[in-house]
Amino acid sequence: MFVGRIAELAKIEKMLQVDAPSIAVLYGRRRIGKTELIRQATKQKPTLFFEGIENSSKSEQIDAFLFQIEPHLVEQPKNKPVKWREAFQLLTPFLKEKPHVVVLDELQWLANYRSDLIVDLKLIWDQQWSRIPGVKLILCGSIASFMKDKVVKSTALYGRAETIIHLQALNLFETKKLLECNESEALLAQMHVGGIPQYLNLLKQFPSVSMGIAELAFTKEGYLATEYDRIFVSHFGKNRDYEKIIRYLSAHPYGSVRKDIVSGAKTSSGGRLSENLANLEAAGFISSFTPVDKKHTSTTIRYEITDQFLRLYLNFIEPNMKVLDTTNATFFASISTSPAYRSWLGRSFEYVCRQHSSQISKALGFSAVRYIAGPFFRRNTEEMKGVQLDLLYDRADNVLTICEMKYHNVKIGQSVLSELAEKESVLQELFPQKTIQSVVVAANGVTQNLADVLGKTRIVEAPALFVSDV
Repeated sequence: MFVGRIAELAKIEKMLQVDAPSIAVLYGRRRIGKTELIRQATKQKPTLFFEGIENSSKSEQIDAFLFQIEPHLVEQPKNKPVKWREAFQLLTPFLKEKPHVVVLDELQWLANYRSDLIVDLKLIWDQQWSRIPGVKLILCGSIASFMKDKVVKSTALYGRAETIIHLQALNLFETKKLLECNESEALLAQMHVGGIPQYLNLLKQFPSVSMGIAELAFTKEGYLATEYDRIFVSHFGKNRDYEKIIRYLSAHPYGSVRKDIVSGAKTSSGGRLSENLANLEAAGFISSFTPVDKKHTSTTIRYEITDQFLRLYLNFIEPNMKVLDTTNATFFASISTSPAYRSWLGRSFEYVCRQHSSQISKALGFSAVRYIAGPFFRRNTEEMKGVQLDLLYDRADNVLTICEMKYHNVKIGQSVLSELAEKESVLQELFPQKTIQSVVVAANGVTQNLADVLGKTRIVEAPALFVSDV
């Protein structure tokens, strides 16, 4: 089932509706559904798909391209092309006879992460394809840093791509629709693997999300048990610095600042670290944030792993890899009752809430107010107690809305109020000119005792997170 992607489909379809030749660039994490989005958008248009091959040389990539275009050649080449411009040029007579949408998928593999292909493609586009009415070129890749630096921002294609899409994960509304399940199951899926269509389609084959996770993640040959190498290593190879950073952050679920990463991960500082962190973030594996009252260039910027699958793998799948037993159906059940797993679920729910901050603002009635939303933290000092908030809204109407997110199998009781009161006190001291609004986001509701003494504290329950963005 294909769900969501309404805005992205509209962008591509708008591009396809006009005769003028144009270029689109689409990128996003592997398994995010890029190819399927293109197939959906182009299903009424004549389209040629060419996909790169991982870990293959330039010569092998060109050979594969030639094999794919062979049925469309007007005439056979006298000599085998050794340059990309020669290979691309072979398509020109065919495109003149019948204009097509040309899709170069997994572009970073086709190009071997180099600029040669992009330079040659620019030459062919400028001199030949861009002069053929109806021809469209879609460049698609899963390595965001390559697609941004070598394609979107490259001097060769700069300004030529009219449509640029960074494809993101599905939200809860779309996850529920894809899985055709209840809200509780959709939330559990989102907390374990994020809104990644490929993983969700695999989970859909099982009677429940928990049974799917048990089979896919906690058996030796399970898809998710072997997925780390397929996505993380394919993005970054065996670069030890990326591994060091990601494993250090895995042990610090509330994030770390740059200087702590340098010392804790034992990696270099300076430009190389900045590049590594930027590439990890561009890939969607980590996120960076600063307190809402600080500039984005502040030295207080923190980094944390926010890819849900990666967090699941590093915290539970990999540590248990040696003891995974394909015949032991109760293995995941033993993990899922542990305090560590329950704590991990709570943190995962906080990530999901942050990813659905717009839905929470709608539920609270201030979505029309301009705001900045994100985590907030302040270290302990001699003068003031520190505070850690996973979601705070700094609103243009002079209100700070602080959210305490709780994921429990039972309803939340009154103890959450004391936690909020302590945080309210610190924030009021930090921002005396602001009005503080407290909110509890409860996955499974609140007890009647808590409801009776809420006062000004607002409650947002899980169903509010399932509102469509559209």
